[in-house]
Amino acid sequence: MSSFRGFPLLWLAATTSALGNGMRWVALPLLAVRETTDPWTISLVTAAEQAPWLIFGLAAGAVADRYDRRRLALWSDLLRALVMAAFTVAVVAGATPIAVIIVLGFLLTCGETVTSASMAAVIPQLVPPAGRPAANGRLQAGIQVTDSLIGSLAGAALFGLAAAAPFALDALTFAVSALCLGLLRVPQPVVTGRTGWTEGVRFVWNSRLLRGLCLLQAVLNTAFAGVLAIFVLFTGQVLGLDATGFGLLVAVFAVGGIGGGLLAGRLAARYGTRRCLLIASTGSALSIALVGVAQTPVQAGAAGFLLGAAYTVAGALTAALRQNLAPDALAGRVTSAFRLAGFGAGLIGALAAGALASAWGLRAPFVATGVLVVAAIPACRRMIQAATASQPSPNLQA
Repeated sequence: MSSFRGFPLLWLAATTSALGNGMRWVALPLLAVRETTDPWTISLVTAAEQAPWLIFGLAAGAVADRYDRRRLALWSDLLRALVMAAFTVAVVAGATPIAVIIVLGFLLTCGETVTSASMAAVIPQLVPPAGRPAANGRLQAGIQVTDSLIGSLAGAALFGLAAAAPFALDALTFAVSALCLGLLRVPQPVVTGRTGWTEGVRFVWNSRLLRGLCLLQAVLNTAFAGVLAIFVLFTGQVLGLDATGFGLLVAVFAVGGIGGGLLAGRLAARYGTRRCLLIASTGSALSIALVGVAQTPVQAGAAGFLLGAAYTVAGALTAALRQNLAPDALAGRVTSAFRLAGFGAGLIGALAAGALASAWGLRAPFVATGVLVVAAIPACRRMIQAATASQPSPNLQA
C-alpha cells in the first residue's frame, strides 16, 4: 500500500516533462518551417522522432526489466535536459539547419525509449489492477493538460517572443521531472533468468488479445504520426493560421484529450473496456478524416476536439489492458514491444504522409490515414473479441 502513494510523484514527473514536450512539440516544427516548407523534408523531423523505437525499443524494454526503473528514467531525463540545453544555445546562435533539428528529435526519442519503458512498467507496481484504467486515464489527462493545452499555447507564444525560450524551458522541465523521480520509491521487481530483448515480443505474439491490441495501436499510430508530420504546414497553408493559431488548434485537441482521459475509467467500468476501446478507435479514424476535409479553423477545431477525446480514451484503455496482462518481470519488454510496433508504424506513417502531401496536397494524408484505420478496425475487433470470449477476465470488463 505504501507504493500506491507514490503514484502522485510519478504523475507529477510525467506531467512536468510533458509541459516541456508540449512547448517543443509546437516550437520545433515552427523552427523547421523557417528552414524549409517542403512537406517531405518537414516529415523527416517526425520520422526521426519515431525511428529510435525501431532501433533501441526492444533493448530499452530489456534494460527496464533488468535494472532499477526509477533510476533509468531519472538519468534519461537528466541527459535529455543537457541535450535540450545545448540545442537552446544553438538556437540562440542561429545554428539550427534542418539536419540539426532532425538529429535533436532522434536523440530525444532515444531517451524516451528508456523513460517510456521504465515508467509504464512502474505503474503496475503503484496501482492495483482495478484502478489502472482510471490511473492511466488520469495520467493521460494530466499529460494532455500540460503537453497539448498549456505547453502548446506557451510554446507558440514564447516562440514568437524568442525562438530559444520554449527549448530552454523544455530543458528545465526535464530536470524537474528527474527531481520528482529522485524522490519516488518503487520496489524493484524480481528478475527471472529470461531477460532477452525478444521475450516481450514473444509474449505479445503468444497472446491473441495482446496481438490484437498491438495491431490496433500500430494502425492508430500510423494515422496519428502521419497527421503530425504535416500538421504545421496544413494549418498554415490550408487553414491560413499563424503560429498562435497552430498552438490554439493543438490546445483544442488537448481539451478533448483531457475529457477523454478523465472519463476513460468510468466509461470502461460502465460499458466495458473492449467496447469502449473499439468505439474510441473508430472515432479517432473518423475525426482524423474530418480534420482533413475541414474548410475553416472552427471545423478543424471541432474535429480536433473529438480526435483528442477518442485517441486518449483508446490509449488509456490499451495501456490498462496491457498492464493487466503482462507479468511484472516482463512489463518493460511488453511495453517496448507495443512501442516498437506503434512507433515503427508511426515512422512509416510520417514518411507516407510527406510523400502523399507532396504528390496530392496537404489534405490527402488526413483522408488516407482515416480510411486506413476504418479498414483495419474490423480485423482488430475480431482478434480482440475472440480472445476475450475464450479467456474471460474481470480485468478486461469486456
